[in-house]
Amino acid sequence: MSKVDQAATEAAPVRSGGSASRSWRIIGILILLIAAIASGAGYWYFSLRQPAKVANEQVPEPALPLPFYLDIKPFVVTIADSAGTPHFVQLGVNLALNGTDAGNAVTAVLPEVQDSMRQTAVAFKVDDIVTPAGIDKLRQAMIANANRVLSQRLGPERVKRLSGGEPNGGVVQNIYFTTLVVE
Repeated sequence: MSKVDQAATEAAPVRSGGSASRSWRIIGILILLIAAIASGAGYWYFSLRQPAKVANEQVPEPALPLPFYLDIKPFVVTIADSAGTPHFVQLGVNLALNGTDAGNAVTAVLPEVQDSMRQTAVAFKVDDIVTPAGIDKLRQAMIANANRVLSQRLGPERVKRLSGGEPNGGVVQNIYFTTLVVE
């Protein structure tokens, strides 16, 4: 070996594994840095991000409230036919109302509502209520008279609130006959 080569080998410092350990440190730091960024991004994505609105997403329509039915016990009235012969007519009805608040209000003045329905039925002839068209006329007249009585007794503001805010709506939405017997 020449003197130059020997001097170069003696002058060069010995690095046994120095550069290898430094490269492993850099790799370790990079792995920790990538893991920290990934965990932060995952936290943001699953916890803090606002969900994107889908353009096709349909907003569910609000469910309509179920009607409230108030059962009126069957009652009997005497109604004459066109010849003047009296007949017994048994009527059982259910009142369709807008909700439980309306049901409570009608129940509070129920005797007055029942009386208006009896008076309405007596004003008809038996010949009028034995046809489907006649039954519909009786139904409409009973609804109108029941709502008139409720409006007088409860007041127009309360009736408007109980009818669901409809301007010309009544508390009684409909009447369903459960019993209609003519003898």
